[in-house]
Amino acid sequence: MNIYKSMFSIILAFFLHVGIGFSQTIPYEKPEWGAYTVGEEGFLLAHIFNWPEDGKLVIDRAIKPREARLLSNPDKKVKIKLVDGKLTAFLPEKAPNGQVSVLRIQLIPKEDWANLGRYSQANAELKAPSKKENRVVFIGNSITDNWTRDHGVFFEENPSFVNRGISGQTSAQMLLRFRPDVIELQPKVVVISAGTNDIAGNRGYIDINRIAGNIFSMAELAKANNIEVILASVLPASSYSWSPSIEPADKIIELNTLLKAYAKKNKIIYLDYYTPMVNDDKGLIKELGRDTVHPNVEGYLIMEPMVKSAISKALK
Repeated sequence: MNIYKSMFSIILAFFLHVGIGFSQTIPYEKPEWGAYTVGEEGFLLAHIFNWPEDGKLVIDRAIKPREARLLSNPDKKVKIKLVDGKLTAFLPEKAPNGQVSVLRIQLIPKEDWANLGRYSQANAELKAPSKKENRVVFIGNSITDNWTRDHGVFFEENPSFVNRGISGQTSAQMLLRFRPDVIELQPKVVVISAGTNDIAGNRGYIDINRIAGNIFSMAELAKANNIEVILASVLPASSYSWSPSIEPADKIIELNTLLKAYAKKNKIIYLDYYTPMVNDDKGLIKELGRDTVHPNVEGYLIMEPMVKSAISKALK
């Protein structure tokens, strides 16, 4: 009877502590001393059925702990460190509970803020350009990202053109990934399209001059690596469906004015998508967009000969 009672206590404690994480897959090997379950977001629960006699609990090396505490003593941190290559939690020598104790482990966040992982595999698989190849990288936000989806024939017909757009990104995020997604691909030309998501406040408020500064920094990184630069204007937009409190029209004009002046001063090509795509209300011509921000196929058909002309000029 004692065996069954013990098993019942363990199962009961297990269910009490796992909560909503019980049904989730755990990417760690099942330990000999118990089991792992998912706690609330950012936490892992280690259910200790067999308390280590020396108080040293070896946990999976793949776990990235920020700190840990026993649920029975939440005011005191449990020390965790590497011992002879083993990730070890230093527990009291005596178990605090009769049957099952739980170590609540706070994990280090796995945030890829700039989304460096989006193209990591594609970049690794992309061969270095041949001597005669005029590789061009397009870095941008959803307007660039969606180009492949909405009118992919443009990139199919121009295999030396490499799309590295990521929807929703701001200029700061693009700047952070500029080395792996542009410089290391060894293009002869980069087309930089950024700014509208900054104005929309996707990552919080940022001054127009700071937005321009991020774009200028990308241009300067490119020039330092012998990559010709094409600075694309921000497309016209009268509103943002995902950020309705923002009135972007005049801010876009202000940013484009800064980009154009910088391009002229530094002898960089300025690609003016804005002028042929703007309506009388400083917004995107309805027939060229699938909403107030993103071009449709007709919009891309306006942009494509313009960017190809700019690329030919840059290569000369």
